[in-house]
Amino acid sequence: MYALLREMPDFTTSWWRYMLAMMRASNREISEMNDNLFIAAHIAMNAARDNPLSMLETFEILEHNVGMMRKGLAGMQGKMADYAFDQVEEGTRAFMNSLLSSEGEKLSGYMRREAEIMEAVSNFNEQIEAIADEFGFHFNTPNYKLVHETDAFQLYQVLPLKKGVEVRSDLKPVILVPPYMLGVHILSFLPYENKSYSHSFANEGIPTYVRVVKDIMTNDKVQKMTPEQDCEQTRELCAKVMELNGGKKVTLNGTCQGGYICLMNILSGKLSDVCDALITNVTPVDGTYSDAISGMPTMHHDFITTTLPSGNKVANGYLLSLGMRFVAIDRETPLVKVLDQVSLHRATDLNPGKTPAALFRWLLKERVHLPLAIANMSSHTFQDPIADDGTLPVKLFDKPLNIKSLVDLNVPWYQNYAIKDDLVTPPCATAGNKYLEGWDKLESVAFFGGHVAILTSPFGKKSPVNGTFTDANGKAARGPVKFQVDISA
Repeated sequence: MYALLREMPDFTTSWWRYMLAMMRASNREISEMNDNLFIAAHIAMNAARDNPLSMLETFEILEHNVGMMRKGLAGMQGKMADYAFDQVEEGTRAFMNSLLSSEGEKLSGYMRREAEIMEAVSNFNEQIEAIADEFGFHFNTPNYKLVHETDAFQLYQVLPLKKGVEVRSDLKPVILVPPYMLGVHILSFLPYENKSYSHSFANEGIPTYVRVVKDIMTNDKVQKMTPEQDCEQTRELCAKVMELNGGKKVTLNGTCQGGYICLMNILSGKLSDVCDALITNVTPVDGTYSDAISGMPTMHHDFITTTLPSGNKVANGYLLSLGMRFVAIDRETPLVKVLDQVSLHRATDLNPGKTPAALFRWLLKERVHLPLAIANMSSHTFQDPIADDGTLPVKLFDKPLNIKSLVDLNVPWYQNYAIKDDLVTPPCATAGNKYLEGWDKLESVAFFGGHVAILTSPFGKKSPVNGTFTDANGKAARGPVKFQVDISA
């Protein structure tokens, strides 16, 4: 008992350190969530003034909100129960070691360790800020070359970072197309840590280019961008890349929403003389198969718009990002996020590495507004299914787009999706495949992990993008980089 009393001053000090650090960490997450909620509420109030909801729409939204609250509370209760059980178990063991003067961690040591873990979590923002120099593209460095630009896009060549690798003139070029909302930097997650999807192509010597949307806040052309203009300017970029690569046609490689836009552009037939292959990563081919998004209440577009100083309306990226977070609200409540970070820091001995910091930076810092016409097009793909004959729910140049046209256009389609993706579910990503049954140029590959796994861990042991492997469905497969090399032969 005397040994236990002797530990009390140290235990008490550590307990206060723990509580203060937990309050700091929780307040940070609560503040970040509230900031998004207040922005959403402000937009909704302005929209309701000019375009009020009907009684039915109001009840649908209230019902949806109640469902999200229940899901969030259930996730929080479950996480708290697991965390408390672990803490009680470890604390009781340490208490008995102190009481009985047994070998092992004592109560004061246990509390000191927990305080250090929570302090590391409360200071996690410093790591998020520090990773800025390593995360994403840094187009102002010699590792990238601006080769062309249109009214709305800049086209950069991604040069190899791997020593001894030169750009090969015998390989087909590829243009990477990121989603409008999530920004371009996720395609270059941590390039110097060998965790960059774009550099996985460039480091194989493949002529690699990335399409970058100009700043929507200052560029009037981007603010007014339509799907037709996207298609025309993408064709211009492809033609430039062909010119730079001895007349070789381009492979378009789109991620998430970017993949759907690439598919639309190719199906329009406008790119037939400049593009002859398609790669899509976790692309929602038929969004109605994603219950998380298609199940959201349908609202007037005024409820997601922001008017910029130019007078042009755009779809608010903060609000859309918040909607994506609500899909996983059981994992996105502030307390759950803090406890998840605690578990991560504990499991890694306070050294979680650069990947979590980079991932949080992308989630928190890379939200951008969308052109309203692009947002409108995307919403249709999640609310309206593909027709029975394979026709998409959206048009280009006032003409229907049919998935079966890929056969006539002779454009091979390498399609990958994530087996644990709760946003773009496997049925959502593969919904178009039934219209291409028997066509040997469709390659559908199930990757391990979640929505951004292929981007943050392109060289995962189970499914490296530049190799062959058995995919998550047990089928022999190859990665998109190897696909690109192989079709260049």
